Amino acid sequence: MKIITPAKINPILYILGKRKDGLHELYMHMVPVGLYDIIKFSQNNVKKLNFRIRGSTFIGKHKENLVIRAVRLFEKITGKKAYLDIFLEKHIPSSAGLGGGSGNAAGTLCALNYIYRDSSKTRGLLSPSKLYEIALELGSDVPFFLKPCPTEVFGRGEKLIPFKHYPKFFVIIIKPHFSISTLEAYKKCQTQEELIFPTVKSIDDLETHMYNQFEKSLFNQYSILSEMKSLLLKNGAFGALVSGSGSAVFGAFREKNLQNQAYKKISCLQIGKIFSCETLAVHCYF
Repeated sequence: MKIITPAKINPILYILGKRKDGLHELYMHMVPVGLYDIIKFSQNNVKKLNFRIRGSTFIGKHKENLVIRAVRLFEKITGKKAYLDIFLEKHIPSSAGLGGGSGNAAGTLCALNYIYRDSSKTRGLLSPSKLYEIALELGSDVPFFLKPCPTEVFGRGEKLIPFKHYPKFFVIIIKPHFSISTLEAYKKCQTQEELIFPTVKSIDDLETHMYNQFEKSLFNQYSILSEMKSLLLKNGAFGALVSGSGSAVFGAFREKNLQNQAYKKISCLQIGKIFSCETLAVHCYF
């Protein structure tokens, strides 16, 4: 079995304050985009889990990777043993605010739930609600990636309301030559109370309301992020933001030809990895 797991961007992100559990209260829009990692699953006869990864700068033991953590938690909950060869091919940059690891974890849960289902007539071994519980245990962003679509997000990231309609646009993502720890970004972030959240039904609405609270602190630490944002705007983006807690910055374009022109100009500057993609209305793993 082979699946692809998408990245995400945040056209709107407010950090509203710190919760009693030590996490932060958030309001944000999460939107999947067509930049993908690839995960391959195959049965083996060696009675153990084999995991390989390519294209990643992941530092640490394999058991700390979210794919392995997802497998082990699935095994614990279901009592099944995953004797599989799993190969993860990374294309989404890590520590960039693009949700690559969270998407890998959610995609793995969906794949295992399908592989170990009781019969070919059922959709999965576990119910969607149980799969959601496991996903949330792995991380605040993981539940979103169980069925990625443009979504309004509340709480620590666990309260999800899919948008019925969300404006589609084209995207250029710039990942600079450095990464930003999510934990460190939250330690230095500035919070604000926002009781009335913007309504987005069109590109014009989005252009008016695009916002990321992290930029207030990140631009002070990493001036290059502000420069990349300005670069995207100067090259035709109707809006540009740091995605999540960074370090990637994305530009939003109304038209494909504007995106193509900007991509050609920015790709020559050697300021990092450049990706061209578009927003997704929904992503399905099977």
